[in-house]
Amino acid sequence: MTAEDNQKHVECFGKAVAQMRELRKISREQLAKKSGVKLPVLTSIEDGTADGMSFGLDEICRLSKGMGITAQRLMMAYENFLDEAGL
Repeated sequence: MTAEDNQKHVECFGKAVAQMRELRKISREQLAKKSGVKLPVLTSIEDGTADGMSFGLDEICRLSKGMGITAQRLMMAYENFLDEAGL
């Protein structure tokens, strides 16, 4: 995977997190508090500026739980954005 492809994956994941959060009418601050993921990390994920070292499976699970959804549901949203991006 190229660095450009990796960046597109990060952006798609961030879009999925933002979409799921907004559908649940939760602010970033509320999700950060509920999930225990620091607000700057959550912001960088949603903005697509995070790198692969700043989040991983633990954060994916914590964000999902904080939104009241399964990690599988979050990853399905991510896959939809990947499909839209042609990845």
